[in-house]
Amino acid sequence: MDWTQLLKELADAVTVRNDQVTALRITSTHVAELTAQAIVAGAPSAPLTRILAKLEPVVAPDRPHTGVAPAVPSPRSGPMPLPSDPPLTPEDYPTIVRQLLDVFAAHNNPQWLTITQIAHHLEDADPAAWGRWQGRRDRLVMIGRAIGAELRRANMKVPHGRLDSAIDPKRPTIYKLADIERTLQKGGWRTPEEETSVE
Repeated sequence: MDWTQLLKELADAVTVRNDQVTALRITSTHVAELTAQAIVAGAPSAPLTRILAKLEPVVAPDRPHTGVAPAVPSPRSGPMPLPSDPPLTPEDYPTIVRQLLDVFAAHNNPQWLTITQIAHHLEDADPAAWGRWQGRRDRLVMIGRAIGAELRRANMKVPHGRLDSAIDPKRPTIYKLADIERTLQKGGWRTPEEETSVE
């Protein structure tokens, strides 16, 4: 093979490599944008870190010392710590947490929901577990206690509060989405396999 053929193959290989580098840069930019949007939206940092920990470090391939600056960016200083466990997904969350997050999602993720709103959703989603108090005067009290018990079983220290009287004079009990997400972010809760279902 003469040198002209070698140069042609080299030029073709460089074109392919440059296309791949461009695609990598576009993808990296997209990852950075999505990460920023997730942070602004209030995504818990622990699940976000676990997702980003999957990123392979981008390193420049071995090449002759031609004096040309590397086209591929060097990895950032301070490697991101890798989790010891596989990345968590919502399916890994305790059942009660998944149920509460489903309620918030069904209401377009408001800042808070009342026990009444949560109770209606839980009863519709799982009548056997949450519909046992239908017709009782203390129905909401019992559902509230059951939610608290399930959170404690899952080692989820999620506080509940009372709605401001300016919004509702009856000041119903509420759970805040930020409190649930903050507790997830702290970690330390048990996996679904270790949970005990509602009795």
